[in-house]
Amino acid sequence: MTHNKTKTTASAFFHISPRYLAASWPIQHQAHIAAFGTARDWSCRMSAFTLTATSPCGRITMHHDQRAEGRGPHLVITAGTGPGAPDRWRIDVAGNTPVEFVAALTTAIAEHLEADPELIELTVDPHRWEYVEESGLSGFQSRDGRAFMIGRPADSPAPPLQGDESIELHIGAVTGEHGALWAVSFTHQTPPTVVNSVLRQTFSPEPVTRPASQTLPAALAPLVTVRAARRHPGPGHPPPPDRPPHRPGIRRSR
Repeated sequence: MTHNKTKTTASAFFHISPRYLAASWPIQHQAHIAAFGTARDWSCRMSAFTLTATSPCGRITMHHDQRAEGRGPHLVITAGTGPGAPDRWRIDVAGNTPVEFVAALTTAIAEHLEADPELIELTVDPHRWEYVEESGLSGFQSRDGRAFMIGRPADSPAPPLQGDESIELHIGAVTGEHGALWAVSFTHQTPPTVVNSVLRQTFSPEPVTRPASQTLPAALAPLVTVRAARRHPGPGHPPPPDRPPHRPGIRRSR
């Protein structure tokens, strides 16, 4: 990865900001799901184009389909009350979602579902994010206009998000003339801890730390800041998601 005339080496690490523009290729999502499933003893099935990981209890399924890349969500996570039961909630992941966001999402699903709080409480920096509310939709937009979080209550008169009445929250980033970069959508009844995992990543002012060997789409070069890291996070991929420091700002609860 090169940017701003920074010289790279095979062992170099870099900080990339803003965090929500640290795009990852969909193949990295598949690699993460495969590694996650193996580490957590989930059941994994792989074909030429798809990978499906199912939790030991049979309630949660993560399905990655390479054929859907660029045409809609390529990673769909669903949960039911038991094996074969109708979906209780669903998460759609599309585009070049940062793999750190996907890692935070899967960690929340694996570790925190049994002790899920009733509320989402996040501190949002008003210098970086603007609260928006219009026509039955509400949320936040980054001050640079490139990232957003939009919520739609079940009784909202607004048109459905992504054309799907079941979607309650839509998070993502756009790059102006280059169009949509990535998006993650949550349906109603998705546990707040799971939603919070992606919200926290999106709102975090901290940069993403990555090896220089991981490249970003060329179109993002003018939009991000890349600087050498003084130290790297150690072996493993992706680096553990950072927990942003407490900052004064606007508190919003779900």
